[in-house]
Amino acid sequence: MTRNIPIRIERILDFYDVPQLFIARDAFETLYLCLLYTDEQECRYTAIRISGKRIEEFLSGKTDLRELFLSPETGAEYFDVALTNNEYQITSSVPAPLSEDRLPEKGYTACTPEENENVIVKIPVSDRYLLKEIVRKFGWACM
Repeated sequence: MTRNIPIRIERILDFYDVPQLFIARDAFETLYLCLLYTDEQECRYTAIRISGKRIEEFLSGKTDLRELFLSPETGAEYFDVALTNNEYQITSSVPAPLSEDRLPEKGYTACTPEENENVIVKIPVSDRYLLKEIVRKFGWACM
């Protein structure tokens, strides 16, 4: 089944030459967790729908990535995501269970809190919109 639903990157969680793992949203603000499984001819990802609560569990180290992909919240519902013409799109559903080459290894968790970096940037009030856009794209927290 071909859908071609465009999604936009919300936050990149792992990057090596191309995004390896990222959070994305569709037009209805549904969250997806996307994991690269091949980048030979084009970048292709396996995606699951995910809630903000499960993302926070992953980011805090309470849940590992493999567990998220083995037990998605929406049952055994997986999606194929392709990068075509610099746009990420959900192209089809993937039958369950996932093959081992699409699953992450055990023990992969997000960075621990002590690995996080704090940066203070002073931005004039007139550039407030720019700061909001940076936070949205890169996932930085503002205080």
